[in-house]
Amino acid sequence: MSEGADKARAALDATMEARIGSEGVGSVEHEKEITDALNAIEGVKEVKIANGAIYIIYDALKTTEKRIEESIRASGNSVTSAITGTEAPSLDTAASLEGSDQPS
Repeated sequence: MSEGADKARAALDATMEARIGSEGVGSVEHEKEITDALNAIEGVKEVKIANGAIYIIYDALKTTEKRIEESIRASGNSVTSAITGTEAPSLDTAASLEGSDQPS
């Protein structure tokens, strides 16, 4: 692939990462419902439940945070908080996203 094509592809990549809090986190049954619901959404690339929250990497050109939250609610679970970012689209950044909702 040419450098120009690589740049064009990168421009079309709208990978986002969200950290969503839910009262369902901590219950194996609820976590499975949440994970199954999120994995069914076109554009969701990864779902991980860790540190008391749900971490989702998704393509913002295919889905939205609102759609993700609606899916969690439709699975019978609540959404108690949500933070979205574009930097470092990796579930390894869970700690940095988790810290971003701390008061300065």
